[in-house]
Amino acid sequence: MVFWQSKKRLSALLTVLMLFLILILPGCSTEPEEEIVTVVEDYEEPGVLELPEVEEEPEPKDIPEPESPDDQVDVDISSDPVEDTDNVQPSHPVIVDGDYLLALVSKDTLLKSDYIPSDLQPVPSHMKPSYSMQLRAAALHNLELLWNAAAYDGVELHIRSAYRSYSTQAGLFADYASRHGEEEANRFSARPGQSEHQLGTTVDFGGTAVDFSAAFAETPQGKWLADNAWYFGFAMSYPAGKENVTGYIFEPWHFRFIGIEEAAEWKVSGMALIEYLESKPQFFE
Repeated sequence: MVFWQSKKRLSALLTVLMLFLILILPGCSTEPEEEIVTVVEDYEEPGVLELPEVEEEPEPKDIPEPESPDDQVDVDISSDPVEDTDNVQPSHPVIVDGDYLLALVSKDTLLKSDYIPSDLQPVPSHMKPSYSMQLRAAALHNLELLWNAAAYDGVELHIRSAYRSYSTQAGLFADYASRHGEEEANRFSARPGQSEHQLGTTVDFGGTAVDFSAAFAETPQGKWLADNAWYFGFAMSYPAGKENVTGYIFEPWHFRFIGIEEAAEWKVSGMALIEYLESKPQFFE
């Protein structure tokens, strides 16, 4: 890159020097003076070609499904309830491919029960996962960048949840429903096939005394993520005041990787993530 820019600048400098000599020493040129002026007026200095920097994704590995289920945690469900009319029905559109980073996973769509991302990799121990966790390669690569940036700013993050299989989500929702009732559980936990965690690109962050609560938004971790996560391709899925749109309570700890360019576009749009994804092409069976 540096060599290419230096070469272009040297070429431009030599061209300008030659034109300067022609103007100072008209006897050295056979071109009419007016034509020389025309050439100078039409001359444009070559621009510097900026070559894009390509980041290599980590090589995918075959990782077995985690043996440990997700944490069974109590969550803050103090906001106003929304009537549960979104029961899973066979008629819900089935997502063709969960590997699509912009796949619309909601209470009105379904991931296949046998969908498992093909490039899952283990979340490293220095990120302080609550148990053995996995993420897709691209999401994990960008999570590492996010993690390092937060640490540089003095913010310590813990990973509380990452990829969950269909069966793990089924058990988790059943447990919440037994303890809180199905209607309340449906406000803060997805039914199987409707969880963004099954995509392998979604992370629940923690590292505070108020993890999995709305109060997380007021912690240094929550504030840093709200301000900076999108730079690394992560979007907050369930913002405050949007339960009537997303179907879920405010979850300032829940972020989904959608790609850096897409996250920037989402951030500018001001939409809830589900609204942004609905504006993108979707593919169903």
